[in-house]
Formats: sequence, structure tokens, C-alpha cells
Amino acid sequence: MWKYYGLRLSFILLGRLPLRTLYGIAHVVGDFSYFARAGARRAVIANMRRVMGPEAPERAVRREAREVFRNATRYYADLFHIRQTDGEKFFHERLELEGLEHLIAARDSGRGVIVVSAHFGNPEIAVQGMASEGFTFFALTEPLQPQALSDFTQWLRSGHGHEYRTLSFGATKEMIRRLKRGGLVAILLDRDVAGTGVPVQFFGAETRMPLGAVDIALRTGAHLIPAWAWRIPGYRFQVEIEPPMELVRTGSFDEDVRTNARRLLELFERRLRTDPGQWAVLEPIWREPEHEPAQSGAIQ
Repeated sequence: MWKYYGLRLSFILLGRLPLRTLYGIAHVVGDFSYFARAGARRAVIANMRRVMGPEAPERAVRREAREVFRNATRYYADLFHIRQTDGEKFFHERLELEGLEHLIAARDSGRGVIVVSAHFGNPEIAVQGMASEGFTFFALTEPLQPQALSDFTQWLRSGHGHEYRTLSFGATKEMIRRLKRGGLVAILLDRDVAGTGVPVQFFGAETRMPLGAVDIALRTGAHLIPAWAWRIPGYRFQVEIEPPMELVRTGSFDEDVRTNARRLLELFERRLRTDPGQWAVLEPIWREPEHEPAQSGAIQ
């Protein structure tokens, strides 16, 4: 229960602070975590090395790894600030949107829309700003323990009308029902939180990724729209909403899922290469070959 009490106490103490102050605290906590959490630091450095390539200077790799930690803690600053955020003001003053017409056209088609993104920048806070314009999403989230922690986090996230459910069989069925009624669903593609991912190529190496977004789009006929939201100066976010993917359909369902998932990951690779430090993932994404020693690192 300590995680729940810690998060709730942090919200009580920090939730009313200005965003500038929260981000300043997050910066300090992120730097502290980078040096204090040796295992997470090694994992993030290994992730950055894979993303940036073998030719990237070690100093640059570690600089981006440190920024990953800062962005991970900025997520909590955003989370604590959600309840006091003016959604309409956020939309007009803190979001730089490109491609909104793709989402509007897909929504108006009545086929249902799956917006797929990643732990890059903070797509969750960007979505919060879109609620004032009539875009409300149903989203599945990572199971958290204890249940009180999960419930409290969902309460924070749902302050602007979006609905969040912990990933489960029942929640997945409800998501499909929403899509068949023309609803909007949000899914992240870059962490196998349920442990059901399938081996795919990502940055030239095999790892396990969840294929649920593609699987459900193929089964339901919903539009699949890639979208990315990254931090820009002034506590703002740049949002790129891409056109709906034209899904490959060969008649072999499993092969089509893998093919389209790979195409989707290629889009994310291009975006991630532009600013690796905004990938707020603190776990190892690729397993190191057993014959190679683990990377050492200076001290998520």
C-alpha cells in the first residue's frame, strides 16, 4: 500500500502547485532517480543505444538517458496537475495540433477509431486537452497494485471526461463494443504490460510488442490512426495526428497482424529518432544476448 499512500500524499502536497514548480521538482527528482536507480539506468542506456545506433557518442547516449528519467517524472507532474487544468485553455494555448482533420473525418465516418500512440512525450495529457473539443476516449491502462493505487490513478486521469479501464478481458470486450458504436479508443503500442506480446523487429532487433491495436482494427474495421505528442518549450505539446493506416489484408489474419504492426512500429521509429529522450520507458525493451556482458553505466 505504500505506493498508493505515497502517490496520494504527493498529490495532496503538490497538486495545487503551479505547473512550472511541478516541472522544476520533476527535473530534480528525475536527475536523482537517474543516479540512484542503477538497474533502471542501465536499462535506459541500453534502450537509448539501440535507438541512437552504435555510432552515437557515449556521452550523447547518456545525456538522452538522463532526459528519459526527467520525462518520466514530468509525467507525474502532468498527472497531479490534470484536475486543475482548464481543458479549453489547454487546447488553445498548450497544444500545437497537426492533422486534426484526419481524426474528425474518421470519427464522423461512424466506423470507430483506434488512436495508437506510445510512451513518447505524454500523449495522455495531450488527449486531456482535446476533451473540451468533444473528443472523449476510452482507454485501457496497465494494472497497478494495490487496487487503491489503480483506482486513484484512474480518478486523476478521468477528470475531463475520458474513461479509463484496467486491462482485462472484460475491458477489452467493452472497448470493442465502443468501437462498433463508433467510439474513440486510445491504445499505446510500445510496452508489453500484459506479457502477451509477439516477437517483432524494432530498431533492427527482435523484441516483444503488443499487437492488440492492429488485431482489433482488423477484426472490427475501425480506423487505425497513429498519433504522437511530444513536449516543446513553454510547457506545451506538439501533436501529430497521421492519416488512418490502410491496413494490409491478405487473407492470412496472423500474418496481416504482424505485417501491419511492423508498419506501425516503423512510423514510431521515425518519430522516436527525432528526440529519443522523450521516450519515457524505464524498463529494458530488448533482451541482451546472453553471450554479451550487460552494459555498465553511470547511474529511471
